Amino acid sequence: MPERWPEAQLRRRNLAPGLVMGLACLVVSAHAADLTGRVSVLGTAASPGAGDVGDGVPGISVPSADQQGLRLMLEDHGGGAEWSVHAVATRQNFRGVPASTAHSSDLFRFRRLAAESTSGDGVRRQTRLDWALDRIAYKKRLGATSLSVGRQPIDWGAGRFWQPLNVFGAFAPTALDTDYKPGIDAAVFNWYPSDFSSLTAVYALAPHDDRTIKNSGALHYQRQVGQTSQFALLAGEVIGQRQLGASFESDWRGIGWRIEALHTQAKQTGGNTLFWIAGVDYQFDKGTLVSAEWYHNGRGASNEADLPVLLTDRLVTSGLQPQLSQRVLGLSVQQDITPLISASYTLLATPLKDAAGSYHGSLLHQLSLVYSLSNESDLLLSMSLGTGRGLDAQARPRSEFGATPTNATLRWRHYF
Repeated sequence: MPERWPEAQLRRRNLAPGLVMGLACLVVSAHAADLTGRVSVLGTAASPGAGDVGDGVPGISVPSADQQGLRLMLEDHGGGAEWSVHAVATRQNFRGVPASTAHSSDLFRFRRLAAESTSGDGVRRQTRLDWALDRIAYKKRLGATSLSVGRQPIDWGAGRFWQPLNVFGAFAPTALDTDYKPGIDAAVFNWYPSDFSSLTAVYALAPHDDRTIKNSGALHYQRQVGQTSQFALLAGEVIGQRQLGASFESDWRGIGWRIEALHTQAKQTGGNTLFWIAGVDYQFDKGTLVSAEWYHNGRGASNEADLPVLLTDRLVTSGLQPQLSQRVLGLSVQQDITPLISASYTLLATPLKDAAGSYHGSLLHQLSLVYSLSNESDLLLSMSLGTGRGLDAQARPRSEFGATPTNATLRWRHYF
């Protein structure tokens, strides 16, 4: 028997009539457009210990979650113009684990263009069904310039684990689904003064119903230097914060290296912070790729007492600030085991001081295996383990990864 969704729990965002008519025109005129899609089915189960998230939830012995997702993509390219529409529908079930609903893209979307319904108590069990327009954009090229308007992804930065210059949001270093970056509502102007350089101007809209968030704007310049080097510069004002940044990446005797930094000044408080990373890569003869990266963010916590405060920070809750801790080391190893099987291992490590001034380490291990079923589908198995000091008696964190329970995720993905 299908579930009944209480009307009091149903929240809808109606599309403007003009937008609906515009989408209809696009579909009618899409005789040359490509309609593709992706189906994804995912399940996660955890085994929490004392002090872990999900431990002690009444009636839930094995916290778990599952998700079924469908992405439909309608795109057309040609004649110096292109447009794309991506619609996403997702059904999620959570049992004994918290459900995350905030995303960094929410800070840069004028309207959600989505509908959502939820059922359950929100603690022991919760089921959520939602759909959204993740992308809807039109792009026009003219000579060495292009202009695109609408909901579209912005992806900058040179880092492998973290990208300070990705001021409109970035994937977490342990994210399993990085195929499609969420779109933001923006106008983007690109100028290509040469074959080796580009200048991008972005004006992004803030949510219409939140006056505490301001519209954002940024300039990003990128240029290749020689055969293996590249640098980038950034200047802008993002959600009320003035930002200046730069990155440089190059190669030395087969070792790739990079450094990237972003200086932020909050207009209201006048506070200044620096977020920077430095990393190296090396690929061995047999194809093994090893990467290391150091993360330092002045907005992060340097001691355990700062962690509960950061949990309510808007940049953290939205995912715009990637880690709670001020300093994190990231290591990864990637290897193709066979032509059909690839493996990767990621380690994140961070130190924090306790009230007595002693340092305590916290580690997150993630091992992933991907098996290619065909050119259009694959199967992923990922296992994670966090170590360190867990939650205290008031359920407050005492380390970055110590409250992460041992868990395993299985995902099937198919493109059509």
